[in-house]
Amino acid sequence: MKILDVKNLSIYTNNKKIVNNLSFSLKKGECLGILGESGSGKSMTCKAIMGLLDSHRFKIDGEAIYLNENLLDKNKEDMRQIRGKDIAMILQNPMTCFDPLYNIGYQIEETLKEHIGINSKIRKSYAIEILKKMKIRDPEEVLSKFPHQLSGGMLQRIMIGLSLSMNPSIIIADEPTTAIDSITQFEIMKEFLYIKEKHDVALIFISHDIGVINKIADKVIVMNNGNSELSGDLNSLFNQKDESFTKNLIDKKMAVMNRYKEILKIGENNATRSKKY
Repeated sequence: MKILDVKNLSIYTNNKKIVNNLSFSLKKGECLGILGESGSGKSMTCKAIMGLLDSHRFKIDGEAIYLNENLLDKNKEDMRQIRGKDIAMILQNPMTCFDPLYNIGYQIEETLKEHIGINSKIRKSYAIEILKKMKIRDPEEVLSKFPHQLSGGMLQRIMIGLSLSMNPSIIIADEPTTAIDSITQFEIMKEFLYIKEKHDVALIFISHDIGVINKIADKVIVMNNGNSELSGDLNSLFNQKDESFTKNLIDKKMAVMNRYKEILKIGENNATRSKKY
């Protein structure tokens, strides 16, 4: 059963069409990967679905049917109730999700109060549990800290944990691993895979990185200049040799991966020679 059905979504700004008749659907427990370079329309698509685009600057056509209701027809207050609790969005830069004037504990508790209505006496213990589930050490100390005192990776884990605590039907992850180092990226991807396998949540995972999409997506849309160039499972994506944009995207990624393997091999050979002497 479809939990989200996007039909002919188009976005305009300054009389220019920046997303063109995009359609896709999402089932419970399924992950849709949206792949494309910067400016391809990936993030705009999801912001439109979430009601995050300024209505004075952007015009949106089409439908985004969630539980038999069109999200694009809802007013700001209705969407504010849906965001977080029913559909959660995790952004590329977690620092933008937190208010620098308040500590992490206060912000988590306010979110729990707003969306779940948890009693004030147990909100702190609930916040501690969220951090523990994300394997964050010394959770009480972390709750007392301000966003600038924590790493991007830790803030991202907190965002993921807070999103899961709302028990959303859908999580939209907009380039969640781009602004963090490769080791933390690996850990964050483990968290998303765990979410997908254990929580039965529908995921939309946005990235320009084929390697990241390959780890988690069940099906993929490739976007270029606001258009859907290709859609389908990953096998069909890699076999589309005739589609020049997708082929170029794949070739670039494979060249980087092959060069990385070469460097690793050179390093191993040098280490072996050093041991001999």
